[in-house]
Amino acid sequence: MWPALVWKEWRECSIFAGLAFLALAQLLGEAMDLPLVRLVSLFSTGRGAEIPLLSGGREALFTWIMVLVAVIIGFQQTLWESWRQTTLFLLHRPAPRSQIYLCKLFAGGSLLLLVGAVPLLVFCLWAATPATHASPFYWSMSEPWCRSLASALACYLGAFYCGLRPARWIGSRLLPAITTGLLVMGLKYVPMPGLWAYFGLIVLAAGLVFLILEEARVREYP
Repeated sequence: MWPALVWKEWRECSIFAGLAFLALAQLLGEAMDLPLVRLVSLFSTGRGAEIPLLSGGREALFTWIMVLVAVIIGFQQTLWESWRQTTLFLLHRPAPRSQIYLCKLFAGGSLLLLVGAVPLLVFCLWAATPATHASPFYWSMSEPWCRSLASALACYLGAFYCGLRPARWIGSRLLPAITTGLLVMGLKYVPMPGLWAYFGLIVLAAGLVFLILEEARVREYP
């Protein structure tokens, strides 16, 4: 069941993941002077003497792209399926609800990591290669980017829970996503040691997974 369900989730979310991947490839490709399209780009923040991973404002754009696609995928897997009335068909499978939703979370989370981690790894390997740029490189420079990936995963879980829980008013429905976004912004941008930031993101993600599984267990579907 797991391979079929994971493939189904990947296929349904592939359009958004693909667009985000192309945007990140363009964004980071410009820094390597290997853009997908050699035009005036929306992601260009200035050329010249640029220190990879530190200058050009690219990390902020990387963060916003990842958070945007994370929220879209989270809603796609829950709210969109609810509107299409395909949730009940999925829950009629001979498996516990917790397994079904854990499979959906694995599919969405792994797709999100693939979209963000692959371009970032290529960029870091390029920056670590001698004679590619005239700036020093340390792997610690990638820490804010990795924190952006972790932040996007937390936002994905917040959007997933937001789309899963029933609510009469849109403000009530969006409350978990808004709360998650505020907490993520604090853990991302408030100056603190990286270890504490990751610990906070892990606690936040674990709490959201617990809420998602509990909501899936107690919710009554018509």
